[in-house]
Amino acid sequence: MESRAILFLDGNYTFILNLLLIIMKQSNMAKAIDQNRPWHILPEQQVLAALDTNTTTGLSTGVAEKRAIDCGKNVLGGNGGNGWFRVLVRQLADAMNWVFLALGAVSYVLADYITGSILVTLSFANLYLSFSQEYAAEQTLAALRNLSSPTAMVIRDGREVTIDSRDLVPGDILTMKEGDSIAADIRMVYVSNFEVDEALLTGESMPVKKTIEAAEAEDQPLGDRVGMGYSSTIVTKGRAKGIVVATGMNTEIGKIAKTIEASGNGDTTRLQRTLNKMYIVLLVAAAIAAIIVLASNKFVVSYDLAMYAITAALSVLPAGLTTVLTISLVLGGQEMTKQRAIVRKLKCLETLGSITHIFSDKTGTLTQAKMAVVRFWLPSTGYYFVTTKGIVPEGDVYATNTFLEDQPTSSPNSTKMDKSNISADLEQLVKCSALCNMSSIHQETEKEKSADSWVASGAPTEVALQVFAHKFNMGCPQLERMGWRLIHEYQFDSTIKRMSILYEDTSNKQHIVYTKGAAERIVTLCNLDLSTQTEILSHVDALATKGLRVMAMAYKQVIMDQDIIDNINLYSRDDMEKDLVFIGLTGIYDPPREESRKAVEEAHTAGISVHMLTGDHEATAVAIAKELRILNVHEMSTEQITNLVTTGPKFDALSDEDVDKLEALPLVVARCSPETKVKMIQASHRRQNIAAMTGDGVNDSPSLRIADIGIAMGKNGSDVAKQASDIILTDDNFATIISAIAEGRRIYQNMQRFLLYYWICLAGCALIILINLFVKDTDGTPVAPISTIQMIWIYVILSPPAAALSVQKASPTVMQEPPRPPTESVFNREIILDTLVYGIGIAVFTLGVFYIVLFGAGNGVQAPSCDSHYTDGCYDFYRARSAMLVTFSYISLVLAIHCRSYRRPEWNLRGIKETVHTTTWVGTCAFITIGLLIFIYVPTVNIQGFRQAAISWEWGLCIAFILLWIAFGEGYKMIKRHVMKPIHGAPHSTV
Repeated sequence: MESRAILFLDGNYTFILNLLLIIMKQSNMAKAIDQNRPWHILPEQQVLAALDTNTTTGLSTGVAEKRAIDCGKNVLGGNGGNGWFRVLVRQLADAMNWVFLALGAVSYVLADYITGSILVTLSFANLYLSFSQEYAAEQTLAALRNLSSPTAMVIRDGREVTIDSRDLVPGDILTMKEGDSIAADIRMVYVSNFEVDEALLTGESMPVKKTIEAAEAEDQPLGDRVGMGYSSTIVTKGRAKGIVVATGMNTEIGKIAKTIEASGNGDTTRLQRTLNKMYIVLLVAAAIAAIIVLASNKFVVSYDLAMYAITAALSVLPAGLTTVLTISLVLGGQEMTKQRAIVRKLKCLETLGSITHIFSDKTGTLTQAKMAVVRFWLPSTGYYFVTTKGIVPEGDVYATNTFLEDQPTSSPNSTKMDKSNISADLEQLVKCSALCNMSSIHQETEKEKSADSWVASGAPTEVALQVFAHKFNMGCPQLERMGWRLIHEYQFDSTIKRMSILYEDTSNKQHIVYTKGAAERIVTLCNLDLSTQTEILSHVDALATKGLRVMAMAYKQVIMDQDIIDNINLYSRDDMEKDLVFIGLTGIYDPPREESRKAVEEAHTAGISVHMLTGDHEATAVAIAKELRILNVHEMSTEQITNLVTTGPKFDALSDEDVDKLEALPLVVARCSPETKVKMIQASHRRQNIAAMTGDGVNDSPSLRIADIGIAMGKNGSDVAKQASDIILTDDNFATIISAIAEGRRIYQNMQRFLLYYWICLAGCALIILINLFVKDTDGTPVAPISTIQMIWIYVILSPPAAALSVQKASPTVMQEPPRPPTESVFNREIILDTLVYGIGIAVFTLGVFYIVLFGAGNGVQAPSCDSHYTDGCYDFYRARSAMLVTFSYISLVLAIHCRSYRRPEWNLRGIKETVHTTTWVGTCAFITIGLLIFIYVPTVNIQGFRQAAISWEWGLCIAFILLWIAFGEGYKMIKRHVMKPIHGAPHSTV
């Protein structure tokens, strides 16, 4: 027994000890992810130990998921919820709901409990529907914003992976490059010429050069903590790797932004703001309409007159209009996402239809970004041709000497080379291509050995050069295994258009600088006389006319000892890149996308001018522009083409006055810099154009911000460019821009049609009610042609057709019409004319039926107070109301078909087929028919509820007027087609 007790105690002791160890371990883990430690003073190894991570393998997926639960999302402003309470408050603040409640209360006071209950129910129903729809829209918007959120490259499970920056956790190993926005606070562990713009935090305008050194003092200012990187700051140069030490609200920017909350106000469109203001005007109009009705009887208010006034007020109140518009915009944004264009700001959907000019990059946007070296030139031996298989490092090399053959593989002037036995000049060209290069290619062993198994990482141009070097078995990995060691890198700089790298050949202790870049920049750095430089540039032109991007290669051998190598940062780039030895030229082909030419033609048909801004050589840019018909050799003379082509330096040298004197802005700008893009947008604005600008780099962000529509590249674009943009292309494809413009036009066109339909119906109702004020009962009190409940019925039947109009397909001519003027109101002259003509037409047709039944077949209103006390003297009046409600209900349904287009016939065979196949229209027609039969023929419901009576022969009259309405609408459109100026077939303009 004693032994069992000891054993029990011993077992419990072990259990308690293990439990304490687990608790201590969890406590240590809690300390390990404490994000408020002074990370800037800790050495790298202490940071790694504290966060239990590794710079080589990073975190495991399991650990990252656990830390995400503990630390939360890497976002500012809490969970970033969709704010259902805010949405509800906005709906409660909607005056329309309170108006319906107030009118319902008035009905209760007048003892009309049926009408009062319906109005109150309508108010709550409108509140619920508006809330549920807008909340769903908020959730959809949040989902769309998540699609465009910045990404981060991290090391997890020993592999580099791209994740949403929201999913970063402390301990992640984050890798960064120029143009990235740092996604969290990090402690640097590796830097290569790394500089960060921290003006957001420190106000310092100059970028900060980062190191891996720990700070000396805990209270050191943020700007002096060179071993740290901070969330939301921008990488301006170089590459780096860091350990994530703080995320979300624990970052330095998070501490500043503790009270920041996501708000959707920035997505409110100009149209929505206009309609919000219009609501106020309509409320005043509703009050005036009610006052007019009351004044018609000298303010002697009876039950009947009060209900007449309520109906008059209701006739001009468009309930839920802005909500439906918001839903239409959100659905449009969703549709554009399906077409690979993520809308970051809803307000840009209105602007899309006004775009007159597109300024587009070439590489990857107009072209495939699948670059390959297809030709090269060496001063000693001439031209060569290289066969390609994408990024697969296989292909033959043909020497063509002085010939640039179109069919080099079968030409008698070409000779196939032995790639294992090459000249010293070609060997230097290959080494420069491989080493002066930040890209890599590798074959995934788990995949079948095929073209698809090769994976590339890096800029397309550099990948092409790396693949070229691999074809000679001298790619960067092979050379490094042979003893080549990287000493220092001078990154590509867009202002000087070149890149250099310093390598040591450890086999013979030689140090060599390799440089590549734009030919006109490289030749000036080489030991060449002017005539030789001119000759080289002539070969550049020859290659460029083939549509090739030309890169020049150079090198020089330098003498260095270890002391110089250790202090290499003290030596200027200019010293390293002077007195070079010219090696040769490479011609890189980037085939245009198949769909780009068609997209350019569609843009021209839509009245949109397409401009290509590229860093390529002028001849290369012109060749591609001609292939894509940006420069149409069939329609433009040689002189016109010459005037429409320039280079960045030439354009930048012009003053604003000189640019404004140009007959047209250049269609092609070669050797374009980010500053050139800004100047081009500014020039476009001075010409009152609406411009879209594409971009992918950090330097493109100024032009993206000032453009009317900034379009960033989703695949190859930097985080900074994406954040500065309005739209992100997930496929980096120019054709997607044209699709987005077409979708934007469709959305705006549908909003106009939806509003046109709504306002015509409301205008018709208002006219009917106000015109009929002269019709009075035997007491001299005006009688309402539409009862209050009938008015509510009209509200109900208008909504489905209006909703269908807001989501219908674009008209066939949507991309044949000129861009919409940006200052044009949603109610342009044609829409105002349509509203007046159709609105007056509805009033005339429906009142015509009303008066024929009331006065033609009947004897008018033969009793007093018909709305409150039905007698036989009200019979003709009630029948007239029924006939008019039937007529108005079906006329409004026919009107929805008329509103599908402004001028195109809709009651022909095509239009009838489309109508029959429209589920909403057919369903609404059935709903109206069933509803009218119930409300007209069911006892008590007709008399006591809708204040109308059963009809018989009047159906024939209603049908006749409905057919006349169809003819009226088609006749009106025919007149417009013959009298008004066509709205499509805009000529292409380059101005």
